[in-house]
Formats: sequence, structure tokens, C-alpha cells
Amino acid sequence: MSLQLIPSAANPVIKEALRIKQRRGRNGSAGFMIEGPHLIEMSLASPYASLKQVFFTEDFSSSREGRPLLKRLEETSVNLVETSKRVMEKLTDTETPQGIAAVLALKTVALDEVPFKTMPLLVVCDGISDPGNIGTIIRASDAAGADAVLLTPGTCDAFMPKAIRASAGSIFTIPVLSAGVAELVSVLEERRMRLYAADVHASHSLYETDFRVSAALVFGNEAHGIGAELLKKADLRFRIPVIGRAESLNVAMAASISVYEAVRQRVRASDVLC
Repeated sequence: MSLQLIPSAANPVIKEALRIKQRRGRNGSAGFMIEGPHLIEMSLASPYASLKQVFFTEDFSSSREGRPLLKRLEETSVNLVETSKRVMEKLTDTETPQGIAAVLALKTVALDEVPFKTMPLLVVCDGISDPGNIGTIIRASDAAGADAVLLTPGTCDAFMPKAIRASAGSIFTIPVLSAGVAELVSVLEERRMRLYAADVHASHSLYETDFRVSAALVFGNEAHGIGAELLKKADLRFRIPVIGRAESLNVAMAASISVYEAVRQRVRASDVLC
């Protein structure tokens, strides 16, 4: 552990953190930022990311919540930086900063390295553009016990601040990885996993779909759906019935409903995701 006092945004350390914050499309590989004590605490136990630098204000260090967290951080190899409230406002996105933020490095996991369970459940995001939707899908997938969330090319960065906040920390507890369609299909074939595609035009209902098999569930772009290349590879397409007057379901809502239908079927059959 090293401790620095850097009150100015002109310092190279702060400038580099700001560059990381503003970078887009990196999927965490070149570093990403989080803010708030809850996410930082979750990151400490994460096998998928490692803390590099933590920035905090004097007010946070003297607060009831801040003292024990900083004491834990002092026992690690992370670089601690005390800074001013003004700098903290630049480092964070929320209207009322909580007084602590951090730079992390992503520990990448390849698709063929995912420790799949006996009956795998993989959630695939294909071209989804809204980081809030990505974060919510990651959160729902984690809660449902999915093995991983995979992002295809063209999907937004899962390590943007909005996506991380929407994940409520699940970004640190489930593998989030990237792969192209060819690699995805190859691994699914090797592991004998079925590819199920959520498609509003499908004739087959979600509730007629058998999820008691090894499967990958694909959800597509908010406006255009799943890309043609991946849709052609699907073993089955399913839709979620819309009974009322709503035109459609938000993709994050559709993914949440779908992964929990898989949970319901597997629990009922005593095949609980293991």
C-alpha cells in the first residue's frame, strides 16, 4: 500500500484516471472506474477485476463508513490517493459523490475458460446499445445463477459507469466477456449447448421452450433485434407473449423474464443450475 496526497486535477495521476473514465468501447481491458464504497467493497473479493488506485476525500476518511473501508484497503497493495472534493467531482458521475472512487483492471476470461456447470446457462448480448440494459441483464443473469454473460462485437461497453451501477455490483461476481459469433458457435457446438434466440417474430412461446438443457440465451439490439448472422445459427427462436397493449418489452426485462423461466423449469425438475 502507498498513500499520496494529490489535491489538484493537473497532477498526472488524476489526469490518467480522468482519461480512463472518459474512454469508451474498451470493455474494461485498459482499466475502468467505479465509485462508492459498496462497489469498492465488492471489487475487493472479485476474481474478475483488481483494484489499482483508490481516490478518497478527507471527509470520507473521517466518516463512520470510510474508516473501516480505508483500513481494509491499507492492508492491500492498492495505491491510495487522498484528493479534494473538487477533484472527486471530476472523477465521478453521480450528482452527489460519495467521497471515494477507484481505478480497476479487468481480469479477462476467455469463453473456453468459463467454468460451466453441469447444465450451463450462458446469456448473450448481441448489439445491445444501452449500458443500463447491459448492467440490468448482468444483474439478472448473476441472480439467476447463469455461468457468464457474453457480449458480441457492437454491444456497448459493460464497464461504463452507468452499466456498472445498473449491475449493482454483479459485474464483480459473474464473468463478463467478449467473443465473436464464430467463436461463440464453435464453443457451443463443442459443449453441445443449444442456442436459443429471443425474437419478437418467433412463433414459439417462451413458455413452450424447454430450458432443462445446456443452453445459451441470446438477446439483441433494442431497435433491430439479434443480428442476422447469429439469428441464423439459432436452434430455436422464442418470443415472450405480450397480452396487454404494450408494444414490446424492454430487452433487459425480456432477458430477466427469460432467465428466470429457465430457473423455474430447472428448479421444478430438480436440475438447479449445478
